Amino acid sequence: MLRRLPRQAYAAVGPLLAGIDHQLSLVAVLAGAMPGQVFADDSVRPSAVFVHSPEGNFVGGDPTNSRVVAGLHEHLAATFLPGRDEDLALSCAHDDGWAQAAQMLAPELTHVAVLRRHYLLGTDQPTPRPNPIPGYRIVPIDAAFLRQQNVPGHLRRWMEGNWGSKDRFLSHAFGAVALHGDAVASWSLADCVVGNRAEIGIHTAPEHRRRGLASQVAGAAVTLAFDQGVTEVGWHCNDDNLGSYRTAESVGFTLQRLYHLFAFRPR
Repeated sequence: MLRRLPRQAYAAVGPLLAGIDHQLSLVAVLAGAMPGQVFADDSVRPSAVFVHSPEGNFVGGDPTNSRVVAGLHEHLAATFLPGRDEDLALSCAHDDGWAQAAQMLAPELTHVAVLRRHYLLGTDQPTPRPNPIPGYRIVPIDAAFLRQQNVPGHLRRWMEGNWGSKDRFLSHAFGAVALHGDAVASWSLADCVVGNRAEIGIHTAPEHRRRGLASQVAGAAVTLAFDQGVTEVGWHCNDDNLGSYRTAESVGFTLQRLYHLFAFRPR
């Protein structure tokens, strides 16, 4: 049976997750820099671990060990409810091994392997250059902006979900928005920050897409990150999300790796 670990025990599960620590949200939860929960079968010498973060779920342990798989299955059966929860997405350390064992984690659900892309942009690469789009202006997500009444609920939920509160976001994170008049057309903000590393996400309202706004706000967010001392910014997206990864590449991000996660949903 997996049990929720106290914060001081998080370090013990790190070695079980070493294969997926390019996903900074995992690192952020273990560092206490992002809301999340960590479950393991033992707080001192764990063999199975499950980490929940606002950006996804992570599994670690030996997929050939039936005790590990059984413990994770029991945990998922007790915590994930199809019909109530969204599709369950799991990133697994050593995903080649887990590809064989994944169905045993949730045998009542169907699952597919989803191919993902991981990009990075560092301070040693060219800084994105602003290219203003007529009719739009780009501003930082700061206290003055957040006092406005027209801040989209999606943006507020994203910020509070990943950071725990607006104040914590303002103290530790960064972001930029494109405004069309007083309307928020597009935004990019930090999903998490750990030391000198960060990851960003992006969203553009449907009626403002295909105008280059995503590249502009992402570039502005990266510039803000570098100004705050971040030296490496990450970007993740599905391999079939052509718009997302072309935006990343247009800003200057370079592909680091392809990896899989497993998406589970009701049959």
